[in-house]
Amino acid sequence: MPLDDLNQLTGRVLEDRYRLTDYLGRSRAATDYVASDLETGGQVSVKIFGASISEDIEFSRHLIADATKATLVSHPSVERVHNWGSFQESAYVVTDYYPGVTLKTFLDAGQMLSPAQTLKLGIELASGLDDLHLQGLCHGDISPNSVVLSLDGPPRLSSIYLANALAAAEAGRLELVGTGIDDRLVEFQAPEHRNGSSNPKSDVYSLAMTLRAAAGQRSAVSDSVDGFNLTELSDFGHGKDVLELALEPDPEQRCDTKSLIEGLVNAASDFAKPAPIALPESSLDRATEGNLDRRTVAPVAPGIDQIRWRPVWRLGVSAVVVLMALSAATAWAVSSVRPQGVVTHDVDEYIGRTIGEVRAIADSVSWILDEDQIRTDELPAGIVIAQRPEAGSRLSEGAMLVVEVASGPRLRMTPLVLGLSTEAATARLVAKGFEVDLVQPLYDESISTGEVMKLTIDGEIALGGSLREPGTRAVLIVSGGPVPRSVPQLTGLDLGTAEGTLDSLQLTLARPVTYETSEFVPQGAVIRQSLVAGLLVERGSAVSLTLSTGPDRREVPDMRGLNVVEAGERLIEVGLKLGDVEGEGELVQATEPPAGTMLAPNSTVILWVPSD
Repeated sequence: MPLDDLNQLTGRVLEDRYRLTDYLGRSRAATDYVASDLETGGQVSVKIFGASISEDIEFSRHLIADATKATLVSHPSVERVHNWGSFQESAYVVTDYYPGVTLKTFLDAGQMLSPAQTLKLGIELASGLDDLHLQGLCHGDISPNSVVLSLDGPPRLSSIYLANALAAAEAGRLELVGTGIDDRLVEFQAPEHRNGSSNPKSDVYSLAMTLRAAAGQRSAVSDSVDGFNLTELSDFGHGKDVLELALEPDPEQRCDTKSLIEGLVNAASDFAKPAPIALPESSLDRATEGNLDRRTVAPVAPGIDQIRWRPVWRLGVSAVVVLMALSAATAWAVSSVRPQGVVTHDVDEYIGRTIGEVRAIADSVSWILDEDQIRTDELPAGIVIAQRPEAGSRLSEGAMLVVEVASGPRLRMTPLVLGLSTEAATARLVAKGFEVDLVQPLYDESISTGEVMKLTIDGEIALGGSLREPGTRAVLIVSGGPVPRSVPQLTGLDLGTAEGTLDSLQLTLARPVTYETSEFVPQGAVIRQSLVAGLLVERGSAVSLTLSTGPDRREVPDMRGLNVVEAGERLIEVGLKLGDVEGEGELVQATEPPAGTMLAPNSTVILWVPSD
């Protein structure tokens, strides 16, 4: 399927497991979705790559290898890879669903991190990067584009499985036409990476560059690496030394991940514990909709709470007193307020009642009724299955009562049946709640007889993964096998021509061939065939042939020296008859016709028996 059409896949199910529920957007290389994992009930992210790059052998090989390794990485600051596979002509990878924004989006919105926040970010990401390296993976493309600031969790490194696959595609057959991927932020790549080599220390360099950008010391979208001034690193206190080592151009002189973590942790003692990162609403993308009340990143990376931040002792006593006074005044003011003229009513138990009954109750007490339609197999349509607030509460007039209402049985996921036998496909459809309305055969030269070729519902082809009402009637289009062959007319043809004619129709010549004499059919021509010309038979059917040996002829034997009786017996043996006997002698001297002559059966032969 072309990448342009991938935004039409919402609602489809991949591998009978991942239902694509929300289209997040796309780049030139892939399209991103939020999906529901039907096996676990959780939400995941699915990245579907374009068909062109998915077909690249080197891209696929590296993607599978690195995605498989990535499934072994379990760290709160690393994107969790759950699965990978192929959908139609496109590769896809399944990862955690992680609402948030990239660091690049955060910086492009005019925001920046304090040095303390940057140190904490660096410790969390470096800890995750160390776990990544332990599994034999290099990220290969760390930049503000691949760092995600979450609404309610630690920051994460994303696309941990992708860089090697893209590099392999670029180095292969796609280097002239391009991979179709977004431009990378090349200024964050280590010098050796730009020369075609990379290693774990290349990731260290890229992470250090990303931390500098996070603190506002470098534009996240700069196109050049010229003009860096390492004195800028002094803002990180004792962290300056380890960041200088991380930014060494020579990888031999550069520090490794563990040394970077140790240096950043030690540098934290120069700073007070930072406030959580606040994500401005302007930088939130649609992946964060519905989560705007959770806009801080919680520090949960291993050991982050054990960092020895500089204690804050300089908060003035007067400020404490003022805050305490304000708090007390606010509490008194709130406790002193009494609502005037607000009428409330008891909330009863509405679960199990009909929605019509609950509507009448809500109208009678001026509640706003919000109905959420939920499909379930447990209750008939129109029955309330949940409510908010719960029974026993009180709800004021004009307030909202939320109920979940059974709207009918759960939709059934159309199973994949292509390629199955008729029996297996029927059983799978019935198990999923469908009814098989008709099994319709269709001739096909390549698909085995009885194998399912198509599934149609309401006259249209139904694809696996689409949702349908239970009891939906389906039609199976199955292979009826090859088109029947019409037996050709072979009488009168020679053997080679007859066999070639059968081969052209994918029929076979039965062996052995039989032979008969014929007064009318030339020698070597077909006298008759076992199947009548024009008869419809299956491909590969055998046809027996009888060929002519020509007319039946008997050779006059040489009977010289035999007496008349012996000569008569000899003629009978060969199928001829004794005719006139000419002469008075005892022994045959000649015959008419002479010996060696070919005669029709029962022809007469004259004997010459002259006297001595």
